[in-house]
Amino acid sequence: MSTTPSVPTANGGRSRPLRLSERQILDAARACVLSAGVHDTTLNDVARRAGVSRMTLYRRYSDIGSLISEVLGHEFARILREHTAEPADGPPDPRQARSRLVDTVLNVVRAFHADPLMHQVLQAEPEILMPYLVNRFGSTQQIAVTLLAHRLDAGYRDGSIRRGSIAVQAHTIVLTAQAFIVSAAASGPVPVSRLLVELGSMLDAYLSPRVSEIDGAGVAANGSGPVAGDGGCAGDRAAPDLTPNA
Repeated sequence: MSTTPSVPTANGGRSRPLRLSERQILDAARACVLSAGVHDTTLNDVARRAGVSRMTLYRRYSDIGSLISEVLGHEFARILREHTAEPADGPPDPRQARSRLVDTVLNVVRAFHADPLMHQVLQAEPEILMPYLVNRFGSTQQIAVTLLAHRLDAGYRDGSIRRGSIAVQAHTIVLTAQAFIVSAAASGPVPVSRLLVELGSMLDAYLSPRVSEIDGAGVAANGSGPVAGDGGCAGDRAAPDLTPNA
């Protein structure tokens, strides 16, 4: 993995690498939040820990809230990159797209639960996430939608995923997954590991082709390819529009 972090972009790509001072500031802000919490972290604390002047910090961030938002955005984008990246080498995954997509979502949800910064926010100051849950999708959620769009398209091609609107399906999966991230603690005695088993079953059932879409040979009725588990090859199809808002 690259040791030089990059600024995440809403389309899932990477822009310019972070400059040293930017990396120092974000790392310092993350450390401050982990040690003192969101509400007790100040720009002065971050400047002192980062070893930069307060004026350097004030020129870039109007208040601590804007800095914390950027820290969370980078943290969450990092989790997505690490747990959705296709292997650069080695044999290709022989499983069909639906199985790969479901496992990827479960791995991402599991990683969010294991992340110390996310744990700190959810345990002590969950209200900081409210704008992204009730008002709008943030850049990380848009990255997730774009990544899912490509996984859904692969499932359309191999016939393992029910055809529909890629945009609607991708947004539905993101909304479902984030509920299992943010609200899991409300389940009380039910462990997260059990919840993830149910999430996997839910997503698999949601994405499976309907019986009416499958012919007797185990191929989707629209000719898109074999259903999961039949070992066949995907049919040739024109790629659908992957634009999230399509």
